[in-house]
Amino acid sequence: MKHQSLYKKALLILPILYIISVSIYMIWHRAWFSPDQFFSVAIIAVILIGGRTKQFLWDWIPVLLLLFGYEYLRGLAPLLSKNTNIWPMIRADQFMFGYLPSIKLQELLFSPTSPRWYDYVAVILYVSHFVVPWVTAFIFWMYNRRIFKHFTAGFLVLSYLAFLTYMIFPAMPPWMASNLGYIPPLQKIMDQVMASFAHPISVPTIYQFFGANLVAAVPSLHAAYPLLIFLYVRQQISWLGYLITPYVFGVWFSVVYLGEHYVIDVILGILYAIIAYKIISMISKKMEPVVERLEKTDL
Repeated sequence: MKHQSLYKKALLILPILYIISVSIYMIWHRAWFSPDQFFSVAIIAVILIGGRTKQFLWDWIPVLLLLFGYEYLRGLAPLLSKNTNIWPMIRADQFMFGYLPSIKLQELLFSPTSPRWYDYVAVILYVSHFVVPWVTAFIFWMYNRRIFKHFTAGFLVLSYLAFLTYMIFPAMPPWMASNLGYIPPLQKIMDQVMASFAHPISVPTIYQFFGANLVAAVPSLHAAYPLLIFLYVRQQISWLGYLITPYVFGVWFSVVYLGEHYVIDVILGILYAIIAYKIISMISKKMEPVVERLEKTDL
């Protein structure tokens, strides 16, 4: 019995370790881990453990299709809305701090001659945006499908709320405002650090057919996704939720330090994450009696 219990635990842990290892490899080789690539890697892990492949496809394909819809629409946003907002975010940060935090942080911390250890940490935290939400979703799916459905629903609601905002209020990020001369010069720390990573690899992805939206800074989804993860992890295991708070704050700091977002972008990202979480919580509470009746009927 003891050996069977250890075997079952290994079946749960090994796929997660495999996915994390692939994620690290992809980041080290400068390949953003897109959702379709993650899906391909995850399904291999599920097939290897056996018995849940059909359930995986049933649960994940709708999420993936809805996310493809979001990414496609997000790429269309710059074509549909031409007036990019530049000054509201600059003025908001200056009102709150008396200066632009991105510029001040780089003046205090960045060394143009040689990136420091925290520059690497900041870049890794930034690119984790493309990996951590999916790893979190997979862990939820492995251990608790109900929470997986709540989390992915919150993730999609958050993403589509952000898309609607990008349509109404396209916003220029600090690095672009700096390049165009609207604010003092900012260093592109990301490029300098990534240059020291391994040689980039090209992995096929459907995302190569989607357009990019470079003026999707408000709200900051880099700030919103980590908070959403925190809220759902804390909901399940309180102490573990608070254990990942350094990651959440680290991402918030990094996006400002790297010049990818203003502080106001981060604040609005936090607000959007809370709204998405609350929306799904309210819907799930209203649906609980219906689900309970259906379960009793099945019994």
